[in-house]
Amino acid sequence: MLGIGLAVAAAIGLSGCTAVPAAPSAVGQDYPGTCMPPELSWPTDFLESLPGESDGVAGSIVGLRLEYSDSRWVWRLRSADTRHDLFGEPQNDSSAGRESIVDVRTLEKLASHEVELTDAEQHSSGTGILDAALRSGEEWPSPLIIEMARAMDDGEPAWRITMCDTATNEFSEHLVH
Repeated sequence: MLGIGLAVAAAIGLSGCTAVPAAPSAVGQDYPGTCMPPELSWPTDFLESLPGESDGVAGSIVGLRLEYSDSRWVWRLRSADTRHDLFGEPQNDSSAGRESIVDVRTLEKLASHEVELTDAEQHSSGTGILDAALRSGEEWPSPLIIEMARAMDDGEPAWRITMCDTATNEFSEHLVH
């Protein structure tokens, strides 16, 4: 009887889950001819308030990427997370992460799952994501950030930022320490 109850509880718990789609192999891979969706909020506009506005963020944001999936613009967000043991006690695990897909306009979480953070995502550079975005040169209407990812540069953590020139749809990439 207990086994049936657990199976029913698991089925109910999973029924509301939406699978996180696999990330495209390259930034901008599935864009519909433009990197400037009309409904988009840009990172320098929303990064500071994002943790309070979207339950798609578990902790410190360690990456974001603009994607076009199922005829919809979304942000793929990666953030640090806290894992808990069987008794609900938090565990000290720097590799614990969460990846979420959020709507670009509303920042509503559409899907989410646990992930293992990369070595670069686990190291803090002292430069937070908002500071890196502000130092990136992003400005309306161009160039605009379409990806921010933690990377190691000569053994030091940095932000690898991909920008899009909205007039030409050409991408450029640079590091911010």
